[in-house]
Amino acid sequence: MDELKVKVDQFKEWISEKKGEDIVVLDVRGKSSFTDWFIVCSGNGEIHTKAIAEHLIEKARQEKIYLMGSEGMSNAKWILLDFVDVIVHIFDIPVRDFYQLEDLWRKKPIRNNS
Repeated sequence: MDELKVKVDQFKEWISEKKGEDIVVLDVRGKSSFTDWFIVCSGNGEIHTKAIAEHLIEKARQEKIYLMGSEGMSNAKWILLDFVDVIVHIFDIPVRDFYQLEDLWRKKPIRNNS
């Protein structure tokens, strides 16, 4: 198993440790110029999503996995953690249902030739 897949599996495990729900892993190599993998998960409310994010940040720090940046910690409805080759999206369930982020990356783009 390659090193990057091991990293993705670690993130999934850490999310599960904090009871993150509906974990989806998307291989976006060849579809994205800024990362290789997306991990999308849900939490039950803002306190839960923030707890998942803080747990991931701490575990990554312990493993010396570089966190390039984070967004959304203040309102905790959609938290993005950028670990360069893996980006983790942690959603409050209604926000995830609204944006349907993983569906955007699964579908082929539709071009309007009119």
